[in-house]
Amino acid sequence: MRLYLDFAVPLCGAEIAHNLKQWGHSREEAENWLRGEAERAGASLGENGDILQFSDGRSRSGRAQNRVIRTASEVARGVAAAALLAQLEGKRGVEAFGGFYGVTTRSTEADSARVDDG
Repeated sequence: MRLYLDFAVPLCGAEIAHNLKQWGHSREEAENWLRGEAERAGASLGENGDILQFSDGRSRSGRAQNRVIRTASEVARGVAAAALLAQLEGKRGVEAFGGFYGVTTRSTEADSARVDDG
């Protein structure tokens, strides 16, 4: 799950940020929308979380496979929304499933770091 999130969360975050910018939401509207998206993912995980834990190695098809894909996708979008919301609130991001999602360095640190070319 973590490997999937490490790949999917940045992509979802970029898509969400792009959409929020296009929609022209105010800061308050964006925060409310992000909060709702994160809560939806939590509800999906609570309802379908056990389906993500298939460990017997059998392949799934049909409804079971669709539920796994939909739940994992909703969780990735929710983690991305939570990370963006945290950044709007002045935090660096969020931790989920053992990974950190958000800004890894502060912009002033990255901009002012000295580079030694040797």
